[in-house]
Amino acid sequence: MAPVPISQIKVGHIDDVQELRKSIPAAIPERFIRDMAERPTLTMETLLSSTDIPVINHGIDLGLLESIEKAAMDFFMLPLEEKQKYAMAPGTIQGYGQAFVFSEDQKLDWCNMFALGLEPHFIRNPKLWPTKPAEFSDALEVYSREIRELCQNMLRYIAMSLGLNEDAFENMFGRLCKLALTVLQQGRDGSVGLQILRHNTWVPIRPIPNAFVINIGDTIEVLTNGKYKSVEHRAVTHKEKDRLSIVTFYAPSYEIELGPMPEFLDENNPCKYRRYNHGEYSRHYVTSKLEGKKTLDFAKIHTNSSS
Repeated sequence: MAPVPISQIKVGHIDDVQELRKSIPAAIPERFIRDMAERPTLTMETLLSSTDIPVINHGIDLGLLESIEKAAMDFFMLPLEEKQKYAMAPGTIQGYGQAFVFSEDQKLDWCNMFALGLEPHFIRNPKLWPTKPAEFSDALEVYSREIRELCQNMLRYIAMSLGLNEDAFENMFGRLCKLALTVLQQGRDGSVGLQILRHNTWVPIRPIPNAFVINIGDTIEVLTNGKYKSVEHRAVTHKEKDRLSIVTFYAPSYEIELGPMPEFLDENNPCKYRRYNHGEYSRHYVTSKLEGKKTLDFAKIHTNSSS
C-alpha cells in the first residue's frame, strides 16, 4: 500500500491486548466493546454450512509455513518493551500496534498487529524490521517470494475462469503487476475467527493446517466490472483461545491506472467503475476507517435516476 505521511492524529491511549490478558482486568476497556448491532452472532446452521469452503492446494513447502508461523508467534511473545521498539506511528500502517485508528473515541479491534512493507523495496522501513527473533527477517523474505509466485498463478487461473488468455493480466500490466489478492494463513492451534460474508450471512472459515484462504480484492472487482466480487471479511475473538493470522496483501503498483476491461462492457453491462490511479486508491484506503466494502465507493460510478 502507498505510504502516508505521519500526521498529528490523536488516537488516545491504546492498550496492548496481550498485556491486558495477562493482567486479568476486572472489566474489558470500553474502547474494545462493540455496540450490540456490530457484534457477531452465529447459528448452528451457519456453522454446518461453513464446511464447503474450498481448500487451496498451493504447493508451498510445509516446513516454510511452520517456520514463518513460529517466527511470528515468537515475535508476539517478546516482552512489550521489545515490541514497542517497532511501534506503529499514528497515521501509518507499518509497525507494531493498531492501524486505521483516527480518533480518541474510535472502537478498537481486540488484537495486536505487526505490519511490514516488502515490495517495492522503497516502501520498506528498515527501522521497523525486528532483530528478534533472529530468524524472523530471513523467514519473511523467503515466505514473501513463495506467496508472490502463488498469487501470480492465481491470477492466471482467474483469467482463464473469465474466458481470457491466462496471461491477460500480465500482458496488460507487466510481469511484476500485482492485482489485489489477500492471502491468509491461519495458525494451526487457533480458534475459528475468520468470517466471510456469503449470501448476506457471515460464514466462519475453519483453520485447516497447511491451507491458505485467498480473498479477491477490489481491483479484480473493478477490472471485471463486478463479475468477480471482492470478499468482505471480518475476524471475531474467542473467549479463551488466542488466534494467529499471517496476512499477505498483493496489490498493484501505485502508478498503474485501473478501470473495467473492455471484455466486460457492453450495452447490457454498462461501466460501473471509473478509471483511477492505484496510488490514489491506496492513499484513500489507508486513511479511511474500515467499514465493510465502503472503500470501493472510491471507484464506483454513482448514477441518479429520476421519474
